[in-house]
Amino acid sequence: MLNNNSRKLIVLLLLLLFASAPIAFASSNAQYSISSVSKDINVLDDATVVISEDVSYHITGDINGLYREFPISGLQSISDVKVETPGYYNTVEVTNSSDKVTIKVWLYKDEAKTQKISSPEDVNARFNYHYNKALKVYNDIAELQYMSWGDGWDTSVDNLETNIHIPGSSSNTQFWNNPSSVVKSSQWNGDTLVTKYSKLDAKLHVEQRIIMPKEYIKSTDNADVIAKDAKSQIISDQEHYAFIQSISDNFAYISSIITVILMIIPAFIYTRYARGSSSLYKNSIQTQIPTDHSPLFVNILLDGVVGEVNVNAYSATLLDLIERGYFTIINSNEEDIVVKASSKNTDLLKQYELDVYDYVNKFVKDDGNISFRDISTYYGAFDSFMSAWVIDTSHEVTSLDVRRYFDDRGHTYSIFFSAIAIFASVILLILTCSVFKYGAFNMVAIILSILLIIEAVLFIVISNRHMGKWTTEGREFYDKWTNFKKYLKDHSLIMEKPPESVQVWGKFLVYATALGCAEEVTKNMKEYFKANNIHETDLYDSPIVGLYYYGGLHYIYYHHVLSNHNTSGTDFSGSFGDIGGPGSGGFGGGGGGVF
Repeated sequence: MLNNNSRKLIVLLLLLLFASAPIAFASSNAQYSISSVSKDINVLDDATVVISEDVSYHITGDINGLYREFPISGLQSISDVKVETPGYYNTVEVTNSSDKVTIKVWLYKDEAKTQKISSPEDVNARFNYHYNKALKVYNDIAELQYMSWGDGWDTSVDNLETNIHIPGSSSNTQFWNNPSSVVKSSQWNGDTLVTKYSKLDAKLHVEQRIIMPKEYIKSTDNADVIAKDAKSQIISDQEHYAFIQSISDNFAYISSIITVILMIIPAFIYTRYARGSSSLYKNSIQTQIPTDHSPLFVNILLDGVVGEVNVNAYSATLLDLIERGYFTIINSNEEDIVVKASSKNTDLLKQYELDVYDYVNKFVKDDGNISFRDISTYYGAFDSFMSAWVIDTSHEVTSLDVRRYFDDRGHTYSIFFSAIAIFASVILLILTCSVFKYGAFNMVAIILSILLIIEAVLFIVISNRHMGKWTTEGREFYDKWTNFKKYLKDHSLIMEKPPESVQVWGKFLVYATALGCAEEVTKNMKEYFKANNIHETDLYDSPIVGLYYYGGLHYIYYHHVLSNHNTSGTDFSGSFGDIGGPGSGGFGGGGGGVF
């Protein structure tokens, strides 16, 4: 099984993954959205492509204006740029570089162009321009390969409509939409191909492709002339693209089914291996120590992960040694605990107990006293000790001992499931987002894969007690000790049925430490002593009671927690000049935004 440090590391990595998302998408004060875009693409018989775009922006924040970028390749260029912004005055700036043309539109509210626009504003902009050397003319056909929406936009568009006008009849043409899954409708209306799209996400590019008789083009001076036959290759490429697209759709569908099946597997694991019998002692009150097991054994089975020892076991073992007379308390208060090793023979101590005894004695002073306040400053020494100590505890409480009481197979299988689920989810996500990124069910598949990863990580980090179950003997052990813990933590039960003596209180406090509830039990003990006028001298009938009562526990227990030590324990278990492929975009696309 994974130890606690491994679980913490996985959780930390997951948190960092999610925390990095907002950083990647952080933006400036200016924000915008696009509700609709309408385009008219006129293919003239001299091969010039005249384009008019109507873009509706909703803008919030402080901006200077709008911008539009167009990629160009080879001998392509953009000319005759005009921008209209009804209701606003503007200044247009066009910048050309080797691979793109940028149009910046400075917006003003007044004719003198001194007042910038204020937000929120709805701005409609019409971009008019000529795309030169965009239409391709081959030996056998002419082709328009136009990117209707480019991946340079960092916002979605709710409605996009394109109207492509060709210089001849549509009866001798063929057209394709790449991908077709984002298209609501696409059909000819005379010589105009009218296409309406579903909502398009940011960073998405969509393409339209039309092949027509080359005779439609009367002059090729403004065309990208390519001396080869292209019709058969274009049709073959599009058939292959359609085949891949169908696989994409089916892949996302199959991916979703696989993910859902994986997500329900833990339910079967739980039903088969983790659903135990009902409690045998659900309503009983356990006012005495239920069994004669050591505090170490109780800690390993009942505090935290079943089968793992933690610092509470160390503290309980140390307190047990004090209670049994191996150390004498010299002083105990909120400032410090001072003890001295007694002359009691240690031959009968078990190895893990002797380890604790020897560790504490390493810090003895010249006067024979041992200050726990001094010990608490040696975090490195304690960490080294714990790393070795857990090995000796595994000899005392073996994996076979634990399996007598707790069946860990459900947890083990859930860890195997998590590893397979995370691996499968990552592979499916990569394939869905890259190879088959235009599938109709992609978003559903992506969401399900992410949910599966989250589920798998949860099964890695949760305690094994959630997916394991107690054996018949273990169920009785668990129920009795759980009821005893409830009794110790219940103030009214303590007042009604208190321990028989101060010495019994001492034993209770040792096991309360092993169970991880020492603070609450100490509080109940103090309130009980106060209510019953227990004399101060009587407290030292048990050294542990005196130690707890006067606050000295702080230096036995809390310094280990403050050192952040968490012992895992022993593990018991552009295409200018050539034929472009589908989706490559011969021209158009690009993006835009506000500045």
